[in-house]
Amino acid sequence: MKGTLPKYLLLLTDLAAIILSFRVAYFLRYESGLFPRVAEALQLPFSGYSYAIFFCLGAWLFLFLLYGANQFPAAGESSVGVAKLVTSCVFLVASLLAGMYLARVFYSRLLFFFLSILVVFFLVLTRLLYQFCLKRLRKYGIGVRRVVIVGQSDLAAELAERIERHLDLHYAFSGFLTPASSRAHNNGVSKRLDREPVVHGSEAMAQELAVRKVDELIFAIPIRRETETLEFIAHCQRRGITIKSVPEYYDLHTSQIESFSIDGIPLFELKDTALPAPQAMMKRVVDLLAVFLMLPLIIPACAIITVILYLGSRKVLQRQPRIGKGSTPFFLYRFDVNLPSEGHRSAPWQERLAGFLVRYSFSELPQIWNVLKGDMSLVGPQPESPERVRHYSAWHKRRLQLKPGITGLAQVKGLRETDSVDLKTKYDLEYAANYSPLVDLALVLATFNTLLARRKASGPGPSLPSWMTTQAPRVPLT
Repeated sequence: MKGTLPKYLLLLTDLAAIILSFRVAYFLRYESGLFPRVAEALQLPFSGYSYAIFFCLGAWLFLFLLYGANQFPAAGESSVGVAKLVTSCVFLVASLLAGMYLARVFYSRLLFFFLSILVVFFLVLTRLLYQFCLKRLRKYGIGVRRVVIVGQSDLAAELAERIERHLDLHYAFSGFLTPASSRAHNNGVSKRLDREPVVHGSEAMAQELAVRKVDELIFAIPIRRETETLEFIAHCQRRGITIKSVPEYYDLHTSQIESFSIDGIPLFELKDTALPAPQAMMKRVVDLLAVFLMLPLIIPACAIITVILYLGSRKVLQRQPRIGKGSTPFFLYRFDVNLPSEGHRSAPWQERLAGFLVRYSFSELPQIWNVLKGDMSLVGPQPESPERVRHYSAWHKRRLQLKPGITGLAQVKGLRETDSVDLKTKYDLEYAANYSPLVDLALVLATFNTLLARRKASGPGPSLPSWMTTQAPRVPLT
């Protein structure tokens, strides 16, 4: 099993789960005897729900096409993946409600209630079954492809981490090959290729990979036109080892990369980071709609925090200069949770309140006003101070082609204002490359999971995974 085949099998299982949800909901409402019966003239046969079933199947297929096979949510991948699944279920139920309203067809409210719960239950169940099957296949080595990564860098380590996390790839990560020093690591023993004849060294290394039953070799570094490298690739291919390469422009994350060819010469178009005008307008409409829906919860919370800060004889709000879309400066609003300067004692409850507001980001609630004004979006890059932006490189400035957001992919990954600009830029451009309203909703849901995770964090924020902060470990080929 390779490529996107597992995701297509998951899609078929999902479609069967949706049909099963309708059937079980119909049974519970009309055939179980648990609820009052209705007159036969008013009771639709199960076949009367055919249009609703086909509508839901079409909506789920639309989601699959919208996400794409590679991004279609499966269980257990990450908090963003779980949020995508929840978002997709909400979209499915909301689509059915909208379809019923437009068609002026109204089904049993009790049946619809059962259906809403069962759809989520069975879709989660299909993913648990999906993960179980993948793990069993991996355990017995069925369809597993052993992969070695060429390179010794953060990118190589990140690629290895993602390979091990995505079971549906059916890859078994075997280790790193480090051509920078021309070494292959084997249980702590290294062989230098550059001290041997070129053909003999390249062929010996390819033979060693074949003996270890390596199926794929992924270059996480640019493939240069050097004789030794080309000879090594040729020897690997002759032994049936597939060669793949991470594009040299991968780190640019310039939005969708489109490819075409001119008489067989492949060309790649690196599209701009900025959202097209229709998407930007749609994002603004979604922001305003979401803010107005959340106001009944936000206003009481802001009022309570304001009263507590005021009674504590503290300044309530603070304005901080930030740089927005197109390098436009604006003032960001926050609750003032700064403790008194040295020489002034603060009450213990003030310290606890300040820590609580910062840890769970309640201090950021006034930024809703920035969203209403149009300075910010709900989801986008983390807003940066003029001092930090002043030191931006041309690559970092690509973040400024998007409106800053209260939350975003970098924030969900646990990055805070003081973290690496390189990492934040990487995630922000990755977000721009995969933007859709559903991705925004998924990131909002994933933000709650990130905030809850801070409960166990002892520092100002959650620590980063080791692959983000250290070099890739030297894993032996086994």
